[in-house]
Amino acid sequence: MSKDQLEPKLAELMQNIPEIEGIIAFSPDGKIITGQTIEDMDKDSIAAEASKLLKNLKNFGKGIGKGKVIEITANFKEGFAVIAFGEKFSILSFVDSTNKMQLGLLSRGLKKLLV
Repeated sequence: MSKDQLEPKLAELMQNIPEIEGIIAFSPDGKIITGQTIEDMDKDSIAAEASKLLKNLKNFGKGIGKGKVIEITANFKEGFAVIAFGEKFSILSFVDSTNKMQLGLLSRGLKKLLV
């Protein structure tokens, strides 16, 4: 999916789930494809770190015999991040700590974009 195809889909997901603070699509090598955040953040750095996480999770999944990682939800002191991993690109999104109820909807929305 191209950047031009992704941008309106990410914007629509942010509109449908207004609690989203940021959403970023990135390539397997950690290059940002497109994304937006409600605050000024270093999206390139965020994408690069998520890509590193994917590499580590691939090794972890292999080591425990569970195969490739599809998605991860991280619970932080100040919020949550959901990353859905795809073959050609992955998408991460994050919300604050008061929006735990939106994680299921956010997960489904991210995975739907990867199909």
